[in-house]
Amino acid sequence: MKYKGIIYILILTVLVSCEPNLKEDFNYSSGKADLSSYVAIGNSLTAGFADAALYTSGQENSFPAILAGQFKLVGGGDFKQPLINTEEGVGISSNGGIVTLTTKYKLGLVEDKDCSGQGTGEYSLKPVFVDPDPDPGTLFQQLYAPPLTPGPYNNVGVPGAMIQHLLFNQYGNKNSPFSNPYFVRFASHDTTTVIADAMLANPTFFSLWIGSNDILGSALVGSDNGVTPTEIFAEAYELILDNIFAVNSDLQGILINIPEIHSIPFFTTISASLPWNGLVLDEEQALMLTQIYEQHGHPEISFQAGPNAFVVFDAGSNNYSRTEEGDLFLLTLPTDKIKCEGLGSASTSTLSPNPIPDMFILDKDEQASINASIQAYNNTINTLAAQYDLPVLDAFSIMQDFESGMAFDGISFSTRFIEGGLFSLDAIHLNARGNALLANYMIEAINAHYEANIPQVIVGNYPGIVFP
Repeated sequence: MKYKGIIYILILTVLVSCEPNLKEDFNYSSGKADLSSYVAIGNSLTAGFADAALYTSGQENSFPAILAGQFKLVGGGDFKQPLINTEEGVGISSNGGIVTLTTKYKLGLVEDKDCSGQGTGEYSLKPVFVDPDPDPGTLFQQLYAPPLTPGPYNNVGVPGAMIQHLLFNQYGNKNSPFSNPYFVRFASHDTTTVIADAMLANPTFFSLWIGSNDILGSALVGSDNGVTPTEIFAEAYELILDNIFAVNSDLQGILINIPEIHSIPFFTTISASLPWNGLVLDEEQALMLTQIYEQHGHPEISFQAGPNAFVVFDAGSNNYSRTEEGDLFLLTLPTDKIKCEGLGSASTSTLSPNPIPDMFILDKDEQASINASIQAYNNTINTLAAQYDLPVLDAFSIMQDFESGMAFDGISFSTRFIEGGLFSLDAIHLNARGNALLANYMIEAINAHYEANIPQVIVGNYPGIVFP
């Protein structure tokens, strides 16, 4: 499939299968860890990006901010973040190559419409923009405005960052076509790098979570073509750690690996209700569609009475294909057009082929390729962690556990969209409670590796999705 992309802002709920024990005592200690200056390095997952935007309370509830709050109980220092000065948020989206600035999502009660566009009187809960028609100039100003508090900063998570961006010296240069506005807004100078700015805080302890966007940049548009090659990922990750430890050879920290895409509701929500062969036809409809495709030069596409695979336009081969069992419909799939305009079969207005563009589907072969890359990335992380004597938080396995459901502090969580309580409304990033859970898992790993006793947080003290 053809990959097209710009900056994709990215990678990470009500079945109950188990309830982990989070008991703690009051003999708190940092153990062998020096937490006096903690720096968090990464992408949107580190920055506190949520609900498709960067906004103040999202940053304040980022997992590094939560972690730093617990570190302070055992002697940790202050934790300064490059807070954006808006609670409505600024997000970046692309449609047909046109870049648009948006606000964050909120959960709205939206009236369903029939195929003529008329309201049905029935309502559904759906993510909607806080401001559906914001002033672009205001959003642009908010995006590029420097934080009110000057750096150095302890959180240098940059939404959209891929692994090679962390050492790229034009990433924070506003005049460069290769810059990222989310880094431009707090970069210490035009030719700095994310890693260089991280070291300005003189860290004694760091977290590094990078690599999700090296997968998601392609996967979010139904492709595996733009995934960062595994050998480049390995070289870049080692170079990042070499640069970090060159500044302070005694630095301590924790690495986080990459979750699989099946743990992210952006990739699983639609397919949970719309099967790959969800085009159900009677004999007359099947015959008509078969004739339409034959008349348009595609006799290989045929239909039968009963369930049928959808027709897909594969941009890579410039040809038609069919959905198969195991393919994933992405959350961006316009399902209303399947019902009302014949998307995936034939246009209801022109009676001509109307295939689903492949950017809305991640097929099983692409998934296999992506999963292989994730496994290779995680192997690299494990190897380098052993080399530098760093613990690894196994986010891959943790998120798999949440697929079947877990409970913490009497609250049920799973990876299901909205009702699962773990992800924000963009179905990619964690919400505040998800970040609190992640912080607790990190504390558990840090305690084990550094013989510490850092207390965990009460997950219920953090906000979940707000219902209208």
